[in-house]
Amino acid sequence: MSSKLSLNLATIRPTPLEKKLRAASTGGFRAVGLLWEEMSQQGEAAIQEVRLSGLSVSELAGISGWMDGDGGARSVPPARGEQAFELAANVGCELVIAWPALGAVDLVAAARQFRELCRLARPFGVKVGLEFAGGSERVNTLAAAWQIVEAAEAPNGGLVVDSFHFFRGGSAPGMLEPVPGSRILLVQLSDCMELPRHEMRDRHRIYPGQGVLPLEPLLGALRAKGYAGYYSLELHNEQYWREDPVVVAREGLRSMRRLDIR
Repeated sequence: MSSKLSLNLATIRPTPLEKKLRAASTGGFRAVGLLWEEMSQQGEAAIQEVRLSGLSVSELAGISGWMDGDGGARSVPPARGEQAFELAANVGCELVIAWPALGAVDLVAAARQFRELCRLARPFGVKVGLEFAGGSERVNTLAAAWQIVEAAEAPNGGLVVDSFHFFRGGSAPGMLEPVPGSRILLVQLSDCMELPRHEMRDRHRIYPGQGVLPLEPLLGALRAKGYAGYYSLELHNEQYWREDPVVVAREGLRSMRRLDIR
């Protein structure tokens, strides 16, 4: 088993947390990505389940509402962000994912808000990864996300590269050139059914290597950057949710290994 491969628990979402953790372990994973919404609802009991599982935690996904969008004020107060960072620290997780606003965004203001988020995370020893979203109006490419992270000048801030959003938003491997490898904090992997880019939705994600996304050029560019962090399998496909979670975990791990990710 590889310590670099992780199962984001959204891949087997409807299953109770304890069974999700067991399925990930039985399926061959040593690490999981946790869901902030699920963990915050279950509180201390969830933290104990994660600790007892013996699994490492690659990411806590994710907090939204911290970035102004469409002229509206951000909806996540600082205390809410601090709760996520504290929870991450309590399960030994070094990374909390921050999701961008989907509408119009002032990138200068977004950089300032991201810097504040990173400042709140620092006392907990946690990093903040900005994940660009292919369906966002402004923060839809790696280049746009890097503009925010670079301007924020926060040493514990960086990027989350999700292969689905990478291709849906029109990013290209060349956009990685100005990004230091140390600022790439997580890679989330999935493939996608054959659809026009503007029709791609999370529910169309499928196992890596079984769809139409040209994953190898992206993976090659990440290797060239010296990326040595986690590769987290993140699928939101409702068909997979109806299957045995152990079977999904095993097939997911096999699909990642076929791409020679170790």
